[in-house]
Amino acid sequence: MEPLLRVRSLSVTFPTLYGPFEAVSDLDLDLAPGERVALMGESGCGKSVLGHAIIGLMSDVADVRGLIEYRGRDLCRMSEEEVRRIRGASIGLIPQSPGSALDPVLRVGRQIDEMYVLIEGKGQKEAKVLTIKRLNDVGFDDPEETYDTYPHRMSGGMCERALIAMGTALDPDLLVADEPTKGLDPESKMHVIDQLMERATGKTLLLITHDYYVAAACDRVVVMYSGQIIEDGPAHIVLTAPRHPYVIGLWQALPENGLRPMPGTMDRDKTANCRFMNRCPFRDEKCHTPQELREIGDAHLVRCCHA
Repeated sequence: MEPLLRVRSLSVTFPTLYGPFEAVSDLDLDLAPGERVALMGESGCGKSVLGHAIIGLMSDVADVRGLIEYRGRDLCRMSEEEVRRIRGASIGLIPQSPGSALDPVLRVGRQIDEMYVLIEGKGQKEAKVLTIKRLNDVGFDDPEETYDTYPHRMSGGMCERALIAMGTALDPDLLVADEPTKGLDPESKMHVIDQLMERATGKTLLLITHDYYVAAACDRVVVMYSGQIIEDGPAHIVLTAPRHPYVIGLWQALPENGLRPMPGTMDRDKTANCRFMNRCPFRDEKCHTPQELREIGDAHLVRCCHA
């Protein structure tokens, strides 16, 4: 089966006061139709940059190189107008931090209306009907009231569900959800994930998250570190029996696994053969050789010579 999305040799670099900073480094990734993939890693590893590069929402100062192919078409070679026609309609985004993603001076319903008006050319009355139905679909008991509510009068979980309604309004084939449960209490988190998974039924989902329990709702888990993919495999394997030392460290840091913090901080040296080496308890001379992402089991890839 051909992948719905194919990323090859993707690098994203930003200019800084200290010189160019490569947030994503020579990355390859395939997403199959209908696949649910969790993208994990600590803050600053490049997860959100990858997600925004896929949907074509990078800053003008970013240098994006490589191939991002959706249904055989390279998004990096398209004009902004062509990408705009795909964004929202075919590739949807659920951004993180609903407090800043939603416009505080516009009622929630009007913000979702824009999906139908600006992309599909619907009239305002028809757009309102469709928006109210979508708000009902994501679990609002009184969607008409929610339509006329300002974001600051809604809880974090309600705002996140409104963003799910917005991101899935046009039933995109590919949905990028960027930390949709960030900052939510456990009960709200559960409701948001249930709604997200329901709306993503039959769609391809790239779920960016820090949360092991959220990632467990997916079929596959991809872990990033310092701009690279370091482990990629079935969720039940990566989340319970990881093979890369970094992912093992994340697993051991969970409360139920002893709450053992990982020493050190993420290495910013993009030239190192192993970017995790300075924090790795298993490092030896082999780690000074280039580390490639290699298959160690059925659909299980690891970037480590000790795996």
